[in-house]
Amino acid sequence: MTKQARDYTDFDKKMLALIASGENTAAALTTALDAEAKPLMNQPKEEFRVVDRRLQALRKKGLITWERRGQFVVWSLMK
Repeated sequence: MTKQARDYTDFDKKMLALIASGENTAAALTTALDAEAKPLMNQPKEEFRVVDRRLQALRKKGLITWERRGQFVVWSLMK
């Protein structure tokens, strides 16, 4: 049985727009993208996993980077 690949294009665009506007912590992104993450979840109540997976995918593509500010990890667009 083959899994069908999911299309994250719209989700990624919304995430990049939120990061650009200052919603740049994982908690803020999870709250803002909660409704969009629900259809992409593998398990109930794991919206944060969808957000984390997409953050890491965008980081690996070179679109975003992270830095530690005190106790927070803050995401920003690559320049």
